[in-house]
Amino acid sequence: MLPRRRFVHRIAFFCAGGMLAGRNAWADDLLLTPTQTRGPFYPIPEIEKQECFDVDLTRKKADSPMSEGEIIAIRGNVVDISGEILSGVTVEVWQACASGRYNHPNDKGNSPLDPNFQYWGRMQTGQDGSFSFKTIQPGKYPGRTPHIHFRVVAPKRGTLETQLYFASNEEQNIKDGIYNSATPKQRKAVTTALEILAVNPSDKSSAKIPTGYFQVVLGPKKDSSSTPGM
Repeated sequence: MLPRRRFVHRIAFFCAGGMLAGRNAWADDLLLTPTQTRGPFYPIPEIEKQECFDVDLTRKKADSPMSEGEIIAIRGNVVDISGEILSGVTVEVWQACASGRYNHPNDKGNSPLDPNFQYWGRMQTGQDGSFSFKTIQPGKYPGRTPHIHFRVVAPKRGTLETQLYFASNEEQNIKDGIYNSATPKQRKAVTTALEILAVNPSDKSSAKIPTGYFQVVLGPKKDSSSTPGM
């Protein structure tokens, strides 16, 4: 697997391959990313106040042990409804570990915590609007289908909180109340299929890991509710 430090330095490569155009030809087909509940387990203290919150959630530090679970990557970009890329946008993620437990005092589940998993991450989009996180496939939390929480903060566009789901969990997804509160098109927009992709597409010897793509579409500038409620 790609070492932590190399991954952190190469997140731009995760968004290569022509998926992140400056203005998309298919902008007319863009759908605002739906708002979904933050849930009860947003980190305490806030992510930016945590000791570790970089883009590699699979271990806390470069010399720390690896967390349990299947390593994956989530890469994507942030655009507005016209398809214009948005740089300097803060993207936060948080999720359960492989056992389905959140690192939060309100999660009273019996599943064990993973002392080596970071549980959350935070970054700003680059000039191409891209973001990328290395993490693990989240475990199933009781009553929910596996998912990753996203919080996206763009200047003058309000804050979007949503959740990303996995196409491989179709049977669990269709039983999830929050997932099904979205329209079919919205569900498609927040569901990703993992594909084995190279970390660095320009390097034939680059490590490959399951990778999901997630495009976040925000509303127009100065729109205080950047996306419609569910």
